[in-house]
Amino acid sequence: MSGSEQVVKITDSTATSDALGLAALAVTTLTLAFWFFGQVSDIILVAMALFAGGFTLYVAGVMAFKKGSTFSTVTFGAFGVFWIGFAFIFIAPFGLEPAAKGMEIYYAIWGLLSAALMLGVIKLKARLLIAVFVALTVILFALAVPLFVPVPAVVFGILALILGLLSFYGAMAITLNEVGYKFPL
Repeated sequence: MSGSEQVVKITDSTATSDALGLAALAVTTLTLAFWFFGQVSDIILVAMALFAGGFTLYVAGVMAFKKGSTFSTVTFGAFGVFWIGFAFIFIAPFGLEPAAKGMEIYYAIWGLLSAALMLGVIKLKARLLIAVFVALTVILFALAVPLFVPVPAVVFGILALILGLLSFYGAMAITLNEVGYKFPL
């Protein structure tokens, strides 16, 4: 190297997308749980699904893309699209028939994606993420069950509550561990 050449090291100092993605999933699924319990109005659910679940998860996917994480890009980006689609279907825009018919298929397709992605976290042996993906997969397939048998809304509320609390813990553990805490993941 000659005296005029200089080595420049570029360090990626962008934040991880995982805490944002889990926080978005947490607040959205906790809102969904309280909606199933009859404590939250439809418009609150739609707003949370569109902005927290949809937009914020999608942004987390874009952040993961910048970091080179294919798994987080696909997970957060895809489930951002899930929530945007859910909100769109839920409000039945443009005078379309409300989305009762076919919702079970919609949930089953997303359950299949969740189950496939769960293989990734099992390979990583990330216990908390395994629990999150198990809860996510279970609720999506449970939402598909009414295609065959009726299920009380409270069951979905409990499943969403479990998923929301697991996601909340994960988001806060990642965030707080960055400032010195040692919450197990």
